[in-house]
Amino acid sequence: MKYALVLVNITGLGVKTFSYLIPEELKDIIKIGQPVLVPFGRRGLVNAFIVGFSDYLPGEFTPKKISKILDEKPLFSLKYLKLLEWVANYYCTDLVTVINMAIPEKFIEMSSKVSKTIEFVSKDGATKRQLQILENLESVGKYSLNKFLKEFKTTLPTIKKMADSGFLKITDEEVYRNPLSIFKDIKTEPLYELSGEQERVYQEISAKMRSQKPLLLHGITASGKTEVYFRLIKDVIDSGKNVLFLAPEIALASQLTKRLARKFGIEDVAIWHSSISEGEKYDVWKRLYDDKVKILAGVRSAVFAPLNNIGLIIVDEEHESAYKQSNPAPRYDAKTVAQRLAQFHQAPILLGSATPDISTYYFASNNNNLFELHKRFNNHPPAKTKVINMQEYGKASYKGIISKPLQTEITKTLEENHQVILLLNRRGFSTSTQCQACGHVIECPDCSIPMIWHHTDKILKCHYCNKIMPFPDICPNCGSDALRNTGVGTQKIEVLVKELYPDARIARIDSDILVRKNAHIELLNKFQAGEIDILIGTQMIAKGLDNPNVTLVGVLSADAGFSLPDFRASERGFQLLTQVAGRSGRGQEQGQVIFQSYNPSYYAFESAKEQNYESFYAKELKLRQEYDYPPFSQIIRLIISSENNFRAEKSAMEIGMRFSQMTDKHGFSEYLEILGPSPCIIEKISNKYRFQILIKNKLSQKGHQFVSSFLNKIIMPKDIKLAVDVDPLDIL
Repeated sequence: MKYALVLVNITGLGVKTFSYLIPEELKDIIKIGQPVLVPFGRRGLVNAFIVGFSDYLPGEFTPKKISKILDEKPLFSLKYLKLLEWVANYYCTDLVTVINMAIPEKFIEMSSKVSKTIEFVSKDGATKRQLQILENLESVGKYSLNKFLKEFKTTLPTIKKMADSGFLKITDEEVYRNPLSIFKDIKTEPLYELSGEQERVYQEISAKMRSQKPLLLHGITASGKTEVYFRLIKDVIDSGKNVLFLAPEIALASQLTKRLARKFGIEDVAIWHSSISEGEKYDVWKRLYDDKVKILAGVRSAVFAPLNNIGLIIVDEEHESAYKQSNPAPRYDAKTVAQRLAQFHQAPILLGSATPDISTYYFASNNNNLFELHKRFNNHPPAKTKVINMQEYGKASYKGIISKPLQTEITKTLEENHQVILLLNRRGFSTSTQCQACGHVIECPDCSIPMIWHHTDKILKCHYCNKIMPFPDICPNCGSDALRNTGVGTQKIEVLVKELYPDARIARIDSDILVRKNAHIELLNKFQAGEIDILIGTQMIAKGLDNPNVTLVGVLSADAGFSLPDFRASERGFQLLTQVAGRSGRGQEQGQVIFQSYNPSYYAFESAKEQNYESFYAKELKLRQEYDYPPFSQIIRLIISSENNFRAEKSAMEIGMRFSQMTDKHGFSEYLEILGPSPCIIEKISNKYRFQILIKNKLSQKGHQFVSSFLNKIIMPKDIKLAVDVDPLDIL
């Protein structure tokens, strides 16, 4: 090939691809994934990656030559690039966008940087100051030079002088930055012996490890799914292959990694998520590519880490919406990408949940790939569930929010030295600010949703565009000073609970407080150690917490999620309630769960109260089939947006009309149903008016290809944006 397609990250331009001439002396050694230096205008030489080759140029111009290969060892493989190409095609976006998401931008800059390393040699004849430096170095072994200079407050001339004197040496060898250093004192322990039911399921899954279709482990909360995972992981590692283990959120992934390190050792385990530093990611990436990691744990982005020789992929809590990236593009679902990755490696993929996604359960049961755990580990009884009808108890509740029965049970639980979890899936202090005189609600000026009052920071905040503003002195509509905060968020619950239980140790966990690195780990460790009596949080506390001292879970607005205008609202509400109920009574003491509800007779709520997944699944599947929703179709959502409302609506109508004409022409109208265009439920976000078109694809892959082909031919005006969301998890 004459030319190489390289990926560069240029300030002001972003990540782009350009064609360069391959010099004769590099033709025999150049490979996909190698970091290179290329000339780029006035910027001189810049870092880049090889992502393709060709014998022709896309246009008439004289290409410049690649200057140098920085490292003959590639940072990613051709197989890896093929996966990214599949993601681009499936999610109807371009390859550069996918590469930009999969490979952190900093990697391009870091590819030519080799950090200096210092190492202790001798201290014979050293001065007092030099001895202090050498003792620090001797205690840590090899150390990053820059990090040593910063942490031990010395200077580069001093270090160079000591190197010249033979006290230490400086090399170009890099020090691996291990994000698991927070677990450095952990001790390994053997795997637990499986119960009879766990052993049965383990044997059944082991017999299906050659299946090319996803396997589903459906086990009730606290049934011991993780121990079954660990036995399977050991088998895969013993066979010489590696394991990818996905969890939906950072807090859960961190807990999981700690357990993996305890069972399999820190050296064989790595973690991948957005809270580890770019340097740590870069080092983990290189170890993965060099096949020096046996188990990679992480959140959705870990599906794009270059783990080689995969023998098993596990997706825990597979029902979680956190696996789906809704913005920006590519709007991928890590669960779907993981299935494709498993096919690339001819490896099995095991999905696990106490409340599986309706589609996952449907396909697994139809393919005879469903495995179930019906009992809690050690046969502990499930938590008792009590429903408080707030239509009866609401007026007598504390501030209309915390009912008397729940208060009584919290008091009793604290007296018995047990712990409490309180869930409200709404962060902030209040959900809206309304004028009591005219009824006007303070909305985000750029989005058609109410601003949320955050009491701690004394600001109003939009949870969609993150715009903030001070609390207004008067109503902007009528000039009255009768503005009041209404509704409830986790911040307000924290204040009320502290008022009721001033002697209790109370903490809140939601995305507003998890801004500092490892804050979630520290907070959950404190809760696990019994240093927190009452933990208040959003949905992130509904899964993964395995604290045997929690004997009471209270859900303050149990039916809030069921009212959303989304076909998955009932499923999400059921999953959340069932999952959080499973946090109670995981030890020797039987737990209790209290749901506060204004509509306790709703079918999904009834199933959640009874912890009966099969009952919910049967009713929900019947409704899905009646309206042709997944698993009986695939949803592809088109969102057309513009700062001009009329232009956005007109463009949406034109796209809808053209698509209808195309389906009529090919005789697909019955199988590619189009809904809309219509205004999105949230009509404006970030000052852009939004319209949506929903396509129900009942032709599987053929229908998907037809829609993709149609979308590829659309050229949008500059002031109109078209976003394509394949398999959306919400239609808000």
